[in-house]
Amino acid sequence: MSAQTPVPSPLNVTPPNPLPTTSPTSSAPALGPKGILSNPRVQRGSIMVYRVFDVAEEIVLPKVESLLRGFRGQEKFKVPKYIDRALIMKEPPLAFSLGEQSLEIAGKEFRAELVAKIRDFGVMSLIYNIPIAPGTDWTQLVTMAAEIEEGSEIDEHVQKFMPQLVQQIEPALVKPTHSKFFEDYIVYFIEEFEDKVKLSDFVKNVDIPALLMAEHEVALSEASKRSVMENLHQYGEVDLAVIEWNAALVIEPGGGRELPDLLEFAVSHLLEMRYYDDLLDSKLKLLYDDIEKKRRRPIWSSKFDQVYEDASARYIEFSEFIERVENSLKVVGDFYLATVYRSATRKFRLLDWQSSVTRKMNILGQVSSLLQGEVNNKRGHWLEIIIILLIAYEVVAAFFKS
Repeated sequence: MSAQTPVPSPLNVTPPNPLPTTSPTSSAPALGPKGILSNPRVQRGSIMVYRVFDVAEEIVLPKVESLLRGFRGQEKFKVPKYIDRALIMKEPPLAFSLGEQSLEIAGKEFRAELVAKIRDFGVMSLIYNIPIAPGTDWTQLVTMAAEIEEGSEIDEHVQKFMPQLVQQIEPALVKPTHSKFFEDYIVYFIEEFEDKVKLSDFVKNVDIPALLMAEHEVALSEASKRSVMENLHQYGEVDLAVIEWNAALVIEPGGGRELPDLLEFAVSHLLEMRYYDDLLDSKLKLLYDDIEKKRRRPIWSSKFDQVYEDASARYIEFSEFIERVENSLKVVGDFYLATVYRSATRKFRLLDWQSSVTRKMNILGQVSSLLQGEVNNKRGHWLEIIIILLIAYEVVAAFFKS
């Protein structure tokens, strides 16, 4: 999605006006079995396109707030009272609007509100809220999903915007990473349909998997559809969430953004695990190379002291990171949000990534212990040599005195 207007300077953003939307092409709603609508029209909703980046080891949120005082709309992660016992968030993220952005997707112009969300463990998310034009039917929505997935326009816009924003908050970044790792995700958020839709019929007759897989040309197999629909969740009769690897459908008549916020957090957690898994790979490789180089040195040289110190420092660094991320959100009980969050972590294979990071950290810890043994042995050898030299000195001195 290429920007049609110059990217605004981050500190001169004005509050956005109502977002204009494109008008859908008129088409008659399709009827499924027994006259039930299989191609319902959306009256109110939006497409939330996420780009999540690792920008630092840590971000000082109060400092970000002071640096971006000109932005409007500071936002905290909120959970309804009846389910707030299911989630415990240690440090809520800081969110602010970057105003309207003009995007062109597959030759069509859209206006999207851009929101930045910053988390204390070093993650920044850019969220494009693209309104769904009233009257857009399901087939058109699936086509639009495919155009967003297949296009590169949003990524091009992000590449222009992101460096400016990172530079703006740089004083609040602790050890900037300059990482190229990022995660993307899409939430199709529907608040209201044009006609009253019973969700039990909606699930049976509407092609939800086609939307989440962004597949408008190939009819999905029943096995593929079942795989997607296994992750369907409902709290009441009028709300619904279906979680897929790259996208989710959330139907929420009340307009509450708790589920999109929760999914964005899960995506940011996945990003951090992927980033640190890759970082551990590179650190372990460097460590092995250093050990091999040190072994070739003469016996009297300092072989493993610095390598041991580096390995120990890295182990502590990674341990602190894992603890910080895991403590940022705790899920307890089996309430609705907790259930959806667990479903998302399973779909994202978050535990697999976490296990990989933990395994490599254990290797790093074992290498650190082995190096400590080498260092202690070397020190013991030198101590023995010193003792022998002292004894020899005493013997020689006594001989000459006599």
